[in-house]
Amino acid sequence: MSYILCLIVRQCQVPFSGSQLFPLGLFLQQTLWYSPRMPSVLIKNIGALVTGDLKKPLRNADSIYVEDGIVRVIGNGLNHRADIVIDARGITAIPGLIDSHSHPTFGDFTPAQNSLSWITHYMHGGVTALVSAGELHLPGLPLPPDARTAMLLALLAKRCWDNLRPSGVKVHGGTLLLVPGLKEKDFDEIAAAGIRLVKFIFYDYSLLPNGEAERYVKWARERGIKVKIHSGGVSRSGVSQVAGFEIVKKIQPDVVGHITGGPIPMPERDVERIVGETDYYVEICSSGNSRMVLSLMCAVKQKGAFHRVLIGTDTPGGTGIIPRGMLREIAFLSSVAEVAPESAICMATGNVGRAHGLSIGTVEEGRAADLVLLDRIQGSVAKDGLDAFAKGDLPGISVVLIDGEIRVAGRSQQTPPPERAAVIEKA
Repeated sequence: MSYILCLIVRQCQVPFSGSQLFPLGLFLQQTLWYSPRMPSVLIKNIGALVTGDLKKPLRNADSIYVEDGIVRVIGNGLNHRADIVIDARGITAIPGLIDSHSHPTFGDFTPAQNSLSWITHYMHGGVTALVSAGELHLPGLPLPPDARTAMLLALLAKRCWDNLRPSGVKVHGGTLLLVPGLKEKDFDEIAAAGIRLVKFIFYDYSLLPNGEAERYVKWARERGIKVKIHSGGVSRSGVSQVAGFEIVKKIQPDVVGHITGGPIPMPERDVERIVGETDYYVEICSSGNSRMVLSLMCAVKQKGAFHRVLIGTDTPGGTGIIPRGMLREIAFLSSVAEVAPESAICMATGNVGRAHGLSIGTVEEGRAADLVLLDRIQGSVAKDGLDAFAKGDLPGISVVLIDGEIRVAGRSQQTPPPERAAVIEKA
C-alpha cells in the first residue's frame, strides 16, 4: 500500500520557493515511510526573530535547530546537521499564531458558514493553534443548552479534537458552556477529560445572588481550569447574556472575551474600568468594534497592561471566515494603535498561551516548533515583515511549521507571495 501511495504522490509537485519545485513524493518517503523519526530541521539566515515573550520580544539570533518537533537550539550561525535545511533568506520568523477565540464544531467544517477546510485556510494565514470558545454552532443545538447537553457536548468535542489535527493545527476544544444546574462532579469529569476552559455566555445573570456562578468559578480554579466570559452585547445567537463591568466584576473570570466587541462591546467606560481596576486578560477579536480597540489600547498603555491583551477572531460565525484575521489585527494594532509589531505579535502568541495555560506561543528551547516565516509583499513600502505590520500592510507568508513539520512551503495560499521566499536546501 505504501508503495502505491508513493507512486501516486511522486507525480505531485509542491512549490518550496518562488523558483523551485520540490517533489512531494520524495519528501513523504523520506519523512514518513523511510524515516524512523521526525526529520530534524535547521532554519538559517533569519532576519528577525520574534519570541512571543513580551519581556523580550526580539532575540538576537539567526538560526533555529529543531529535533523531534521541538526547538532544541537557538543561536547565530548554527551549523547542526539536519534532515531539512531552510534558508530563510533574511525574512522574519515568528511563533505560530494562536487564535484565542474560535468556534469550531466538528472537523474542518463550519455549519455557521457552510464551509469546508476553514481551519486549513487559517493555517495558511499563520494560525497553528485555535482555542475554542465553545462548540455552539452545532446544528440543532438548543440554545441555551441544559446542563446535561452542555456537558455531553463539551466531552464529545474534547474527545474528537484530541484525535484530529486538520493540517496539523492544534484545536484546544471541548470548552464547557456554563449554564444553571451544573454540579461539582461535572467539573471533576471535565478536568479528568483534559478540558481546561469553561465559558459564561448563556448563563442567566439574574441568578447571581444564589452564588451558583461564583461556585462554578471556584470549582474551575480548584481544578486548574480557566474561566472566560462573553462580554458586551448579545451575539449572533440572540440568546447570549449582556455583560458589562458589573457582571464581569462579580464573575471574576480569567479572560474577558472580545472586550472590544463580539460583535458589540460594553460601554467604553466599562472597558476602561476593567483594564484599570482588575487584572483579567482582555481579548481583542476581529469581529468587534475597531474604535473600541483604540480606546482599549489607550487604557492598556496608561496601565502598562500589554501582557494582558490577547488576540482572536471570534470566528467562524456571523463575521464569516477570516483566514487573515489574526494578521490583520496585528497590523491594525501596530499601524493604528501604535503598538510595536513585535509586541502585537506577542498578543497573538505568547500572551494567548499563557492566558489559557498552554505550553505554546513562544519560540524558545524546549518548546514545540510552531513557526511562521514571513516577509513584506512585493510592492509594499515596508522594509520587511515587521515593518509591514507597522505600516498596516499584510505580510506574505512563506513557511509554516507545526511541531517541526513543514505545512506551508514557498508561499501561503491565503497571502500574496512574500518579496523573499525561504528556500528548502536539503531534504
